[in-house]
Amino acid sequence: MLKVSTFALNCLFLLTSATAWSADYEAPAVIKAFDRAVLSGELAAKVVRLPLRPGDAFAKGDLLVALDCELYKAQADKVAAEVAAAQIKYENAQDLNALYAIGAVDVALTESEYAQSQAEQRIAKLNTERCQIRAPWRGRVVALLINAHENIRQQQALIEIVGDRKLEAEVVVPAAWLAWLKTGMPLHLQLSEVAVQVDAKVAAITPAIDSVSQTVIVRVALPVDSNLIPGLSAIAIFNVPQTQ
Repeated sequence: MLKVSTFALNCLFLLTSATAWSADYEAPAVIKAFDRAVLSGELAAKVVRLPLRPGDAFAKGDLLVALDCELYKAQADKVAAEVAAAQIKYENAQDLNALYAIGAVDVALTESEYAQSQAEQRIAKLNTERCQIRAPWRGRVVALLINAHENIRQQQALIEIVGDRKLEAEVVVPAAWLAWLKTGMPLHLQLSEVAVQVDAKVAAITPAIDSVSQTVIVRVALPVDSNLIPGLSAIAIFNVPQTQ
């Protein structure tokens, strides 16, 4: 029995020496969104509609904030009438020039007036379009920073939104791990708040080391529709192969 046990132990030692074994390295992580923004108003106007509340989901192009546009629509109508008048004046100048009734300078001036009125019309159109703030991508509302019927000023923050499809995790790891940490390396994210484990992989390693903590930030790519929420904390578990 002793000889058999010794032989078995020797075989186990040789097998262990010839094959690779792995070690788990753990580091804290935070789930973040690729798309997150605070949208501001480009016009001074009154808020007439806020169709969504915090937590509500929206698709790309959905209305987020509607502003009172009556003044800007009236300005656009006025400019449209000026464009029509400038066009008639310019076409009439061309006809008169063909009959040698006016000079080329007069034609050039009417053409310039027509071009200027067209530029003002484009500005008026942009202003009316800015009365509706629409979602740049799919996501959810984080917070409303104004209320309906309030008057806002230009560049005032109105609504905070976050994308819910493209997510990533930021992991803070010791700089010493750079000896084996590589882009594309697989890992697991253990989320204690929701008792979920997600398979992921290293997307990028920041090229700077914090001089005080001697740590580096690693970006981890997450699968689409992983049902995670930005802000969740997690533990990143790296399974690192090593040789004896």
